[in-house]
Amino acid sequence: MSNSMNDDISIETEELRKRIIKTAWNGKAGHITSALSMVDILAVLYFGGVLRHDSQKADWSERDRFILSKAHGGLCLYVVLAMCGYIPMKALESYCHAGQNLGDHSNMSVNGVENSGGSLGHGLAIAAGKALSAKMKHQDYVTYVLTGDGECQEGSIWESALFIGKKKLNNLVWIIDYNHLQANSRIEGFNTLEPLADKLNDFGFNVKNVNGHDHEELYKALKIDRNCLPESPTAIIANTRKGYGIPLLEDKENWHGRLPSADEYEEIVRELGMSMEEFLNL
Repeated sequence: MSNSMNDDISIETEELRKRIIKTAWNGKAGHITSALSMVDILAVLYFGGVLRHDSQKADWSERDRFILSKAHGGLCLYVVLAMCGYIPMKALESYCHAGQNLGDHSNMSVNGVENSGGSLGHGLAIAAGKALSAKMKHQDYVTYVLTGDGECQEGSIWESALFIGKKKLNNLVWIIDYNHLQANSRIEGFNTLEPLADKLNDFGFNVKNVNGHDHEELYKALKIDRNCLPESPTAIIANTRKGYGIPLLEDKENWHGRLPSADEYEEIVRELGMSMEEFLNL
């Protein structure tokens, strides 16, 4: 990734964080901290030249597929899609409003969204199906899927991982948003995924361990040469921090799905480097 592209993505991520907070403010809803942990991942995918996609042809058969398994992070995906031109920026103002289709969890009635979600643990299976379909149809698109770390305690995740390894779906990239927090507790206090890399290796994945907020590391891990695919399916352990970029929220328990108070919103806006007037006019 060139320095200029890296700088461009950094600008995009700043904008993303601001619009995530503004969209949650407008909708009086949203899993803000879950959305913030995945900002850099989605920015590199959509703005960094990793995904092959076209906002003017959302159903283009040759597009790469992105599956959001942790659908409560849909707040981030919606903003990305708006910034890419899949949906009007104005549509974000309808987030979580009655009768509108931008709900708290991402759904495929929204242009550019590949799957509906809510119940965790299913996105990896959906991605496996899309990757297998590409193989069977001799298409060269790559399927990317983002799961949370908490949902990796679901048995369906490991059933899908077994299938992906068995079928050697090397056109699939599984990204794990490893922020160590689930709902209102830490992963380690409830269960453990470790040794995660060893387990993924045993399931037949080529494992990459990266800083999930470093754009250069993410780009190198995510970029797949579709003309010379790796021998094995790829699993990326993206080490992230829930609520990343906003000190009030970052790596804090009891923020999953909780909305800030009026005073907390003012503090968040200050931490984003904005005045309340600038925020309200965003």
